[in-house]
Amino acid sequence: MEHMECDVLVAGSGAGGLSAAIVMAKAGLDVLVVEKADLFGGTTALSGGVLWIPGNRWDPQKGEEARVMARRYLNAEAGETLDSESVEQFLKNAPHMVEWFERETCVRFVPTQYPDYHPDQPGGAVVGRSILAQPFDIRALGDDMARLRPPLKTITFMGMMFNSSNADLKHFFNATRSLRSFTYVVRRLVAHPCGTCFATAVPSSPPAAMPLQHDWPERRWMRACLSGRPPPSSTCLCRRAVSSERASSGRARSCV
Repeated sequence: MEHMECDVLVAGSGAGGLSAAIVMAKAGLDVLVVEKADLFGGTTALSGGVLWIPGNRWDPQKGEEARVMARRYLNAEAGETLDSESVEQFLKNAPHMVEWFERETCVRFVPTQYPDYHPDQPGGAVVGRSILAQPFDIRALGDDMARLRPPLKTITFMGMMFNSSNADLKHFFNATRSLRSFTYVVRRLVAHPCGTCFATAVPSSPPAAMPLQHDWPERRWMRACLSGRPPPSSTCLCRRAVSSERASSGRARSCV
């Protein structure tokens, strides 16, 4: 197998792995992402994609108030198992993470109506802390669309992904009883080309901000990897994902 060197090696292509890869590549480092599956996206691609971010810009509670209430909630939920140092870092930096991805990539976030799991606990919130990535047309991925792990069928309709944490599910269930919901559903269906999957983009997904580009001549490796039958001489096909600011922001490579 080809010997490769990199500044940062990332194992896994879920939200955590690809988010880290994007940040490191933006910092000018040479990043290699390795994934054992034949599709990228990890378990993140199967999830609803909800982020729990106290103090985000849609949260009614801001700054120190948001951190105090979220800390109280986490204490009530985790009890003695709470890692106070990690919690403090999370509460301090999570809102900045959201701002960074919206500023530095094409990812955009939207608020949801999703409450905390136990909103009646001390510090719990009925709404405001949970956000989603704005729906993203995965045709922008080009050929790599086929390499993205599809969402669960239970949260799709005609290949279109919807989520119980936003208004989609409510409108689909009320489409025959409410003119507003009927109009909403019709608009969603009209905007959704038949046979094309629409996915909820997470900060980790590499769309326009980090387009994957082929720079290896062995395309037969690509076909073998996608079919789940890599050639004996290699377990993966390595490719380089270059950000739109390649000259100044570094590069990341993927190996799936």
